[in-house]
Amino acid sequence: MFWRQFATKKAAEDAIRAIIDSQPFDKPFESAFLSDLVVERHYFCSRRGLRPSRFRKLRGYSAYTFEGDFSTAAAPRQIGWHGVSWTKCLAPPESDWDRIVRAMRDRCEPAKTAYRQSHPTCENCFAAPSHQAHHARPTFHTLTEQIRNSVADAAISDCLAGWDWFCAKNFVLPEDHQITKLFDELHARATLQALCRDCHNLTKKRKLQANGT
Repeated sequence: MFWRQFATKKAAEDAIRAIIDSQPFDKPFESAFLSDLVVERHYFCSRRGLRPSRFRKLRGYSAYTFEGDFSTAAAPRQIGWHGVSWTKCLAPPESDWDRIVRAMRDRCEPAKTAYRQSHPTCENCFAAPSHQAHHARPTFHTLTEQIRNSVADAAISDCLAGWDWFCAKNFVLPEDHQITKLFDELHARATLQALCRDCHNLTKKRKLQANGT
């Protein structure tokens, strides 16, 4: 089962949309089903036991903004109405390490961009314009796994401790942290390669096959 009585993700989506689509804009409504979904599966609320008592949909840029009323939730600070994504509740759970790896990707993007700009021609086919820079040796996956094997679980929790989980922005590696220093040290020794779009796509496909995904 995907979640509760739903055999598939689509079945859960259809049930949720049936509830939300029947509600008018700007008018708060209650739904024990949606409250259960958020407190059980939302990436942040499930960690803190935060259960919204009401919901509302507001007209927004992407059809509507979906919010939950957390004013009665037991939290260190008053939350009130706050955006909460029901679609993220249905996404595969993301671990603390997953968030740190994403922050590592963000941290190395300036270096990758600079490398690609300094290598305008693909370093694999030596013909097409470069489109992307990737980690050749070691691969990014190998680099992050090496770091994971070098740090304790407590270091991961400590790395994330200062992040506001309700912040809309991605988590950023804290400066001077053990994990950040280790990443910077290993990434500085990594070899990048500038690739055209076709060569980059082929490389990604090979990496996925090598990782069994």
